[in-house]
Amino acid sequence: MNILTPERLDKNQDQKAAEFAAERIRQKILDGFLSPGQRLIEAELMTELDLGRSTIREAYLKLDSEGFVELRHQRGAVVKKMTRRDMAELFAIRERLEAMAAGLAAANIDKGDNRQRLERMKEVWAQDDVLNNELTHMEKNVPFHEAIITMGNNLRLARMLKPLQIPGYRIQYLKLLDRPFRELSAQEHTAIADAILAGNSDLAERLMRQHVQRSGELAQNIPGLD
Repeated sequence: MNILTPERLDKNQDQKAAEFAAERIRQKILDGFLSPGQRLIEAELMTELDLGRSTIREAYLKLDSEGFVELRHQRGAVVKKMTRRDMAELFAIRERLEAMAAGLAAANIDKGDNRQRLERMKEVWAQDDVLNNELTHMEKNVPFHEAIITMGNNLRLARMLKPLQIPGYRIQYLKLLDRPFRELSAQEHTAIADAILAGNSDLAERLMRQHVQRSGELAQNIPGLD
């Protein structure tokens, strides 16, 4: 029997605090409030999050393991700055894992409310604001992909995919989403949804791989990559 001693309780609380800090910092990076190459100011984060130095440093270690920050000697943590090779490798992994998720989603389409959820999400890709506005397009894109991953019902796969976003580069990526790209992207999302709704795992996997591959090719044109 596990007994929650005061020491174990303190350790659990410390871990939760570090996870909270890591999530807040991670979101700042994804939202573009912290830029690639920018140094994280420990004292500012301690004040903002009302947490101690050791907790912030524990959060740094977690974010370093996820690829969001780099720990540098005597400089603390800086937001990871990616190269074109980094971006190519990241999307190569995403291409295969998200294809797997799409195939699993197709196999699970009639479980729970999966079909109803995906039918609702499919409808957004015909809306004018999604085609006319790059920010709206991205705001719909993220939950669409996350929903497909969730429908796959593979927790390990979902955990592997979570950090494989574009840390710190979301704003720069948005600037590349011109109207022709958004229109083609909407068509691809619709086709992926149709394949999943039809329960066609092979087709869903193939279409998702093509979609993520094309997105990766665009991401490698983000300004500032070495």
